[in-house]
Amino acid sequence: MFILENNISFLDALDQRILIGDGAMGTMLQSMGIAESPDHLNIDEQKIEKVIEVHLGYLNAGSDIIQTNTFGANPVKLKSYQLEQKIEEINKNAVLAVREAISRYRSKTGSSRKIFIAADIGPLGQLLEPSGTISADQAIQYFRQQIEILAGMGSDVVLIETMMDINEALAALKAAQQAAEKLPVICSLTFGPNGVTMMGNKAQDAVKQLQEAGAAVVGANCSLGSVSMLEVAQKMREADKKAKLLFQPNAGLPVLKDGQTVYNESAQIMAANIAKYLPYNPSIIGACCGSTPQHIQEIIKVVS
Repeated sequence: MFILENNISFLDALDQRILIGDGAMGTMLQSMGIAESPDHLNIDEQKIEKVIEVHLGYLNAGSDIIQTNTFGANPVKLKSYQLEQKIEEINKNAVLAVREAISRYRSKTGSSRKIFIAADIGPLGQLLEPSGTISADQAIQYFRQQIEILAGMGSDVVLIETMMDINEALAALKAAQQAAEKLPVICSLTFGPNGVTMMGNKAQDAVKQLQEAGAAVVGANCSLGSVSMLEVAQKMREADKKAKLLFQPNAGLPVLKDGQTVYNESAQIMAANIAKYLPYNPSIIGACCGSTPQHIQEIIKVVS
């Protein structure tokens, strides 16, 4: 695969070739026997080594983009764990963990290829008005608090992901524009197999709304395996022939095996399915729940 120069910007890199994201964090940690919420590990000097280990796995596999371990590190979710006072420490340490992983990777391999740090922003965990009690202005404030910390630590791009409500996605996007105006923003929703979110937002409409609001990349992640998400990819591409799109499906569906939850798409099966996404001209391909560095390795072979 064409190696990105270390001084290239994220937006320029999107024009060079398909960028490869990383894979799951939560299910990888679970496979290591860690049952805690991933964000909690960022305040434990020993446990954060597991986070670094996961990052290193994806770096060794060839990922161009590494997401910070901050999916649930917003003030609303942290308050539910009585950790709201630790928001700065949790988010800062997450960026430092990615930087440490990159440093170890470069030291071991001698590679100088460009690696982008994505500030990972997940949902607040509570619904916005009128379905819930959080106003759009409050949501912007909450997201901004987290994004300011991650941007201030030198993230390269803001990744808003796994959004079920277009209004929450738009609030997070606005917060990113306020808190990190120089950083490009990726905005990814989570859909059902019919291309509609739980809150009734259609994939093709989301592409237009998020682009008009200023997202550099829009896409879909989680909920669906690589077979089911293909229909979403088709709908998004049909909505805009030139949009920069991201797709990060799960490694199939979760199933119980020997008392453990595992996902039913092997690395080889998932990669073969990902090949069917290429005609839709994605800008970023990665993976979500159940995926591993082996999945990313196989995906890279297909994309190459």
